[in-house]
Amino acid sequence: MVEMRPSRPQEAAAQKELWKAAFGDDPRYPDWFYTCCPHPENMLVLLEEGRLASMLALLPQTITLPGGGTASAWYIYALATAPEARSKGFGRQLLQYTDYFLQQRGADCATVVPAEASLFKFFGMSGYLPAFFTRKVELLKSMTTQHDPQDVVEQVGPETYNAIRNQLLQGIPSVTYPEELIRYQEGMCKLSGGGLYAITVGEVRGCVAAEYVDEESLLCKELLLPPQQLPRGLAALAAKLPGLRCYVRTPARWEGMPGSYIQPFGMIKWYNQEKGALWGEETQGYMGLGFD
Repeated sequence: MVEMRPSRPQEAAAQKELWKAAFGDDPRYPDWFYTCCPHPENMLVLLEEGRLASMLALLPQTITLPGGGTASAWYIYALATAPEARSKGFGRQLLQYTDYFLQQRGADCATVVPAEASLFKFFGMSGYLPAFFTRKVELLKSMTTQHDPQDVVEQVGPETYNAIRNQLLQGIPSVTYPEELIRYQEGMCKLSGGGLYAITVGEVRGCVAAEYVDEESLLCKELLLPPQQLPRGLAALAAKLPGLRCYVRTPARWEGMPGSYIQPFGMIKWYNQEKGALWGEETQGYMGLGFD
């Protein structure tokens, strides 16, 4: 017998075990998630014969539409199926239940960030379309321009980071997050040795969420600075944080980094067709933080 429903508070421990089994993550990561997002009503579970077989988390987002206006969205995160329960279609069943659940809540849409390229097809078969893109560049720190000592990189908290982020994304079709999710991102960054930073280039202030992939590789999950300031911002970041190389993601429309290329990042499924029409099929929106 298969049962699908919202989670209950006492089920968190079993969900953490499934998270670790499915993703192989350090236990500190699911522990931090449940500290920052203690909302069992936003976890959906699939039980097989009363045992947890599959689950996903729903994270709140607000989407800024082209031309203004907003849409309420829920980001499908940490979709996981127990290794022994795979190949039974449980993930697809849970996605179908999610559609029903979110429409009952009055959500305008759902979003997802496929963990690998092959999963774009999987989510596409459930009605999701590519909607969010990033401009990406990979470079050695020695390839950055000369650092201007007047440019400053300083660690900041979630509230400050989110304020800078929201200001820079004004007028761009994009995703904004509640502060608790920025706090979640901060913890993930710090667990790797990175953090959330403000970057001051001249009179312009930007921000970056930086994680270490390994001891010598820094992933800028998002670097937000106006395009003309990006090279100086990268130089300041290279001077501040140790390592040999950087992987950098910015909004697709920001062409401030030589050698950069556009890459699909996230997908969307619209329940509110009027707002879906306002978004359109050609919009290259920006999500930035996938909490991957």
